[in-house]
Amino acid sequence: MKFAIITHVPHIHKQNQYFAYAPYVNEMNIWAKYIDELIIVAPLQKSEITAIDSSYNSKRIQFVSISAISLLGLKAVLNAILKAPKISWQIFKVMREADHIHLRCPGNIGLLGCLVQILFPSKLKTAKYAGNWDPKAKQPWSYRLQKWILSNTFLTR
Repeated sequence: MKFAIITHVPHIHKQNQYFAYAPYVNEMNIWAKYIDELIIVAPLQKSEITAIDSSYNSKRIQFVSISAISLLGLKAVLNAILKAPKISWQIFKVMREADHIHLRCPGNIGLLGCLVQILFPSKLKTAKYAGNWDPKAKQPWSYRLQKWILSNTFLTR
C-alpha cells in the first residue's frame, strides 16, 4: 500500500534519511509499520538536525518537496497565491498515485490537501486535525474552512 502524507511540517534530509519534529514522526512511524511505501509531501529545509527531530523508520520513502507558504502579511499571501497552483498540482499527482491519503491539519498545506482530496472520492483517507474543535474558539478562517471540509462527509467521502 502506498500511503501519502500531506503536511506543512518542515523536513530535513541528512545521512540518506528524512528528519522532522519527533512527536509527528513517531506517530507516522506507527502508520509506517503497516504500509509498503511512504510518500511524504512537505517542505524540505536546509538546517541541522536538533534534539527535537527524529527520523522515519520506513525504508521505502518517496519525498516530494514543496514550497512552504504563509498567509501572515500581504507579501506572504501574494507569494502563497503564486505558489499554490504548483503545490496543488504536486499534491494532486501524489494523491493520484497513493492508495491511502493522510492529511495533517490545520495548516496551509493541509488546506490545499483538503481541497485537492475532494477530487478523489474513492480513495481511502484519514486526517489528523490538531486544532481546536471548540466552535466558540477564535481561529483563523483557514482553520475553520479545513474543519468544515473535514467534517463534511460529502466532500471527504
